Amino acid sequence: MKKRQKKEKNSLLFQYIIGITLLTLVITSSFLYLVWLSMKPYQTAKVEGERLAKQYANLETVSQIDIFNGLESYYSVLGQDKNQKPVAVLIEKSSNNIYVYQLENGTSQEKAEAVVREKGATEIDKITFGRYAEKPVWEIKSGGDYYLVDFESGTLIEKEKL
Repeated sequence: MKKRQKKEKNSLLFQYIIGITLLTLVITSSFLYLVWLSMKPYQTAKVEGERLAKQYANLETVSQIDIFNGLESYYSVLGQDKNQKPVAVLIEKSSNNIYVYQLENGTSQEKAEAVVREKGATEIDKITFGRYAEKPVWEIKSGGDYYLVDFESGTLIEKEKL
């Protein structure tokens, strides 16, 4: 009789272990699936942005791909053209209009960063090329602040706090 009770306890313990293991496996796989789903739009944007930039702007090498969200959303692709000149390509998400800018004809990232530091930014988290109010801009994130620097003139257009 005692052996039977011991077998039943072992069997019950074994069932609990299997149940907890399966539950943990389901929760972990569900979490990983949600992470994968959340990354999919960004990965698609990178691939599509790079493809369009190479196809329509004669971009040869790509150094940075981001998504710029201003008044409109753009795929922002930085790289070099076939003549090894630095180029920025903006692809409007809603209409797929493509804007190409020669980076040597405007304010550099370093100059835009210096303008923002003069206005009180301390640590620069991210710099993205974009388009705001029909003008090319550098968007610079510093802490909870976003600065927009005009690409053509190098002046600060706007500072937003989150």
